[in-house]
Amino acid sequence: MLRAGFAGLALAVVATARAEDACARPPALDPAGREGAAQGRVQAVNERLELTLEDGRRLKIAGLDPPRPTPDNPDLDVRSGERLAAWLAGKDIVFRLTGPRPDRWGRYSVEAFAPAQAAAPSAVPVAQAALDAGLARFEPGAAARPCRTFLLAAETTARAGALGLWADPYYAIIAAGDHESFAEKAATSVIVEGRVTGVAKDGFRTTLLFGDRRGFDFSVTILQRNVKIFTAAGVDIEKFQGQTIRVRGLLDMRFGPQIEVSNPDEIEMLPQGQDAAAPKTAPQR
Repeated sequence: MLRAGFAGLALAVVATARAEDACARPPALDPAGREGAAQGRVQAVNERLELTLEDGRRLKIAGLDPPRPTPDNPDLDVRSGERLAAWLAGKDIVFRLTGPRPDRWGRYSVEAFAPAQAAAPSAVPVAQAALDAGLARFEPGAAARPCRTFLLAAETTARAGALGLWADPYYAIIAAGDHESFAEKAATSVIVEGRVTGVAKDGFRTTLLFGDRRGFDFSVTILQRNVKIFTAAGVDIEKFQGQTIRVRGLLDMRFGPQIEVSNPDEIEMLPQGQDAAAPKTAPQR
């Protein structure tokens, strides 16, 4: 069962709604579809946390990175989908399209809202609820950008409580100096935390360094064409030096452990003085 039938989450959403209205409250239905707000009944939820409506439309919830099977939990993805289905299957949801057309797999990216309880008149954001329950990690991107702070807070709460996927040691945040964990998780989506010790530039890329040994210590690569995205967002890459940051993305081990990022959404600035000390295991629940 999802945490307290989402009753606690509903209260939290009401408490923060004034600061995050667009993220916390469902959009008004627009029969003409001008604002992309619509309604539908959920028929099924799969292991990718994608929704299939009774009319056949497939929805991908913006901001959700669904779990994959792990050595200790080979059916983690299936169980997460089943938990979300236990809440949503047969329910009417309201959703707002975050793009004008479906992706190459026929999925519409959406912000979705559903009743927290069967008799509840108000609806809560599905992405926040799923993250709050540990059913997924936050997935950065343009579709989730307006609610990024809101969704990261929900993920942080689940991680602190070792809920859902966060109870699996495989999903622990990797400290930048934990070379053993890098070797085990090559070519998978990871979250890495550490202090930036240097910023290197050449004609093709900017690299955030997390140690003195290039090709051995962890690094973050920003290609030159993507540096412009950081600049347009008002982010000075040079100012990452000396800061503790959290980075999420695909771990590439071909030239030492590194993640290539394309925009600032994939990097979180952590409080000054906080050092990376990610545990190798998380408490089981």
